[in-house]
Amino acid sequence: MIDQIRAIDNKRRISKIGSLPSALIESVEEDIRIIIELEQCAMAKGS
Repeated sequence: MIDQIRAIDNKRRISKIGSLPSALIESVEEDIRIIIELEQCAMAKGS
């Protein structure tokens, strides 16, 4: 499971090194949505 989500400034990117299949991208996006939702629920309970 992902422990941290990091944003990388586009200026730091040098070149594209490959591509991912659409199905894998969709799976990763869904996993990120779930993690963000869980974090929001945990923060709401802590309030």
